[in-house]
Amino acid sequence: MTRILLPLAIVAALYFGPLYEVSVSAADSGRDEIARTGEYFIGNAVGCMAQLRVPLGEECAFDNDFFGNPFVGHVINWAALLAVGAAVIGVIGLLPVVGRLTSIVTVLAGLGALGAMGLMSLTMMGEEGGLGAILWGTYLTAGAGLLTLISGLGGMRGAR
Repeated sequence: MTRILLPLAIVAALYFGPLYEVSVSAADSGRDEIARTGEYFIGNAVGCMAQLRVPLGEECAFDNDFFGNPFVGHVINWAALLAVGAAVIGVIGLLPVVGRLTSIVTVLAGLGALGAMGLMSLTMMGEEGGLGAILWGTYLTAGAGLLTLISGLGGMRGAR
């Protein structure tokens, strides 16, 4: 059951949690800090899944940039898709025959979430706000990724 809920926790933390602060120009006050959630990265993919479509293709892809680098957004998008796939395979993995496959995909989903948040943090190091601009949603997503990784490794060992 944890191999279903933890990948979904990755997606929920990524979508709803504030990941970082960004400075924007405001007409009345000059500079303003806004918190950007993961909806900025995976909003198009979630919209496609809400319409019961496979979130692949141009209309579901990340179409913004992250400080001039669209690669980070694509990695975060693919990490979220991998987590959703791990949850779906986790439901199928409740059957006794497919148990080990769910553990492998769960490990990959955990590694994907950790890698995506690490890449985002590394990219933030060279920007204006630095690591101080990273908010709690990034840490929550990385923590859920770590727990997912541990759960998948436990499943490969044979733990239920």
